[in-house]
Amino acid sequence: MTEGLTVIVPNYNKAGYLRKCIESIEGQTFKPAAVIIVDDGSTDDSGAVIDRLTKRYPDVRAHYKPKNSGVSNTRNLGLSLADTEYVTFIDADDHYCNREKLALEMALQEEKGGDIVAYSVTSFFSSDGKQRTKKKNGSYYLNGNVYEDLLITRKWDSIMRDYIVKTETLRNAGGYNEKRSLFEDYELLLKLARDHEFYCTGEFGTAYTEGAGLSALDKDGQTKIQEEIIFEELKNVDEKRRKRILFRRKLLLLRRRLRSIV
Repeated sequence: MTEGLTVIVPNYNKAGYLRKCIESIEGQTFKPAAVIIVDDGSTDDSGAVIDRLTKRYPDVRAHYKPKNSGVSNTRNLGLSLADTEYVTFIDADDHYCNREKLALEMALQEEKGGDIVAYSVTSFFSSDGKQRTKKKNGSYYLNGNVYEDLLITRKWDSIMRDYIVKTETLRNAGGYNEKRSLFEDYELLLKLARDHEFYCTGEFGTAYTEGAGLSALDKDGQTKIQEEIIFEELKNVDEKRRKRILFRRKLLLLRRRLRSIV
């Protein structure tokens, strides 16, 4: 394991987005030691785009899977290829909107002791290109021990994405659940939050376009999967704490329903 950071970019048929994604990584003030594009059996022009990018940027390398096997498997493969102390992910159709994103998160790692989850504010865009996210005061974002807050889905709008974490920490957590193709990132966050603190830079980091993937499942279907993950995780919690968490979650859901009525 060497020092530095590896950025892993899972890709499936995102040829039209790859260049912008990689250029946003290469434009960071903190230079990653490696950028690994893991192509999940794309059938579009991704191969040609990736070939041009690896020739243009010496730190970018590619791994091609012979057939499509899903984003969780693709991310886990990228994780297995990383040989740096720290790792982060960004999907091929997203890009960094802040040149200091990686620098700020690595600074948090150093400040807090090096085995935390460091993340930034995600800037969400609608499918028609309109920014939906307004950055809030830094105290709004979850910091420290966030396990119970994640379980009750408090501040769901500020869920962590594209965070920097120690490579071994992510491997020890088991990586992404390859049986899931939806909310697999949330499930992994819960595992990490059991034993690690989270800290937010308070600044925008990744630009993310909403709609891809989730649109295939209605809101009730999404809620069902979230609840399945939550109640499975609660099996790891002692009875007294579990009751407290469920009570907090019940109150939170009630408040949300009341707000939707008003």
